[in-house]
Amino acid sequence: MSGRFPPLAREALDEAQRAVFDAIASGPRGGVQGPFTVLLRAPAFADAAQRLGATLRFSGLLDDALREIAILTVSRRWSAQFEWYAHHPIAVKAGVDADALERLRQGEDPRFADATQQLVWRLSRTVLERGRLDDAEFAEGRDALGEPRLVELLGVLGYYTLLSFILNVGQVPVPTPPPFPEAT
Repeated sequence: MSGRFPPLAREALDEAQRAVFDAIASGPRGGVQGPFTVLLRAPAFADAAQRLGATLRFSGLLDDALREIAILTVSRRWSAQFEWYAHHPIAVKAGVDADALERLRQGEDPRFADATQQLVWRLSRTVLERGRLDDAEFAEGRDALGEPRLVELLGVLGYYTLLSFILNVGQVPVPTPPPFPEAT
């Protein structure tokens, strides 16, 4: 994949773009990469997106392992190469089983040993496939996660779907080999 939106040098940015660039670079992400290299072209949108993402990722209610399972489920659904590349190491660091993640990458049931992790994967996959949960699935998610964390899970799925579209259409490159060779 070649990038359709090459990274923009900070010195080439206008004032609005520089403000967003600096907010991202000085925040917990530590730099501007991935989808933000594309989003900088629309600075108001980039700012709103990066603030929502920072809330979900760095001060959200879901623990790191559950959030990363949801993100990687989105990445697999949309074959978002950069998202997998960026978030797989975060998931492993959060204690998510690497073998289960490999099964997820292969498009299989990851069979997480932890019941809540398996539930988050199953709910995430269902929402990404159908755009909804039936009453029983909703009740199971609400009972296991609580309403606030279930709502946040839906937000993570939507936010990372947005980023997946930006990454895929923008053809944001990843090191080789890509996680999903069939998607290149």
